[in-house]
Amino acid sequence: MNQFKYISPKTKEEVLEILKQEKSEVCLVAGCSNILPYIKDKKLPAKLLLDISGIEELNYIKKSEGKLCIGAGTTIYNLVNSKIIREECNILYQAGEEFADPTIRNSATIGGNLADASPAADVAPPLLVLDAVLEVESTDGKREVSLKNFFVSPRKTVLHDDEMITSIKIKDDSINKNGCFIKLGLRQAMAISLATVALILKVEKDKVADVRIAMGSIAPTPLRLIKVEGFLKNKKINDELIEGAIKKVREEVKPIGDVRASAEYRRYISGILFKRAFKKLT
Repeated sequence: MNQFKYISPKTKEEVLEILKQEKSEVCLVAGCSNILPYIKDKKLPAKLLLDISGIEELNYIKKSEGKLCIGAGTTIYNLVNSKIIREECNILYQAGEEFADPTIRNSATIGGNLADASPAADVAPPLLVLDAVLEVESTDGKREVSLKNFFVSPRKTVLHDDEMITSIKIKDDSINKNGCFIKLGLRQAMAISLATVALILKVEKDKVADVRIAMGSIAPTPLRLIKVEGFLKNKKINDELIEGAIKKVREEVKPIGDVRASAEYRRYISGILFKRAFKKLT
């Protein structure tokens, strides 16, 4: 740790100014649930650690102008214990309940989980199906980035060196209330996911009126399954449709193998998780 400097700013403006000056030499931290292991394993070069966990203006959950707005500094614990989250987008609540363990949920933040850009980020698939938009800020101003365009590759996003995520916005939509999140890990708690699925569904007259599907840990980045969604829309729900969709899921995912599971296993299980989530909602 001797190589690392540490600053704990009190305001967002202070953070943005330091980012402007130091740029790539800065590493934003809040819960540190990923950063500390990176430091221990020597995966993170010497940086200025900029602790934003004490900035209250980044910690909120509220409704504004037809949108649900979540501050990037909001902890997973606060997500899970939010009545608004449970009622308006329950799928995000489900993902929060599956997130690591209570100790980690008390410190890990929604913004940090996204900015880390892990293929296994638990909150990414539910936010993808919720069509979330990120508000990103620098000293030059604000811009909005759709989450589906945010991830570039493992640990890489479209964020510039002088930018930070300040909030996550979700449009008010009735379909958001009917969702299912399933996580498969090697154990019940504190497991990095082998695969996750997030699915929200609208059914009218036994047909798929609308559907959104996203998965984690089955591609270099969290992935929205656009082709599978197109295959399902406006079709009558039956076993033949489900089996056809399972085949499409396995074609669209892009898994890699690692110490936790082979690419072949991840491709296989992606279809199983889709089937479980789809049947649960129908």
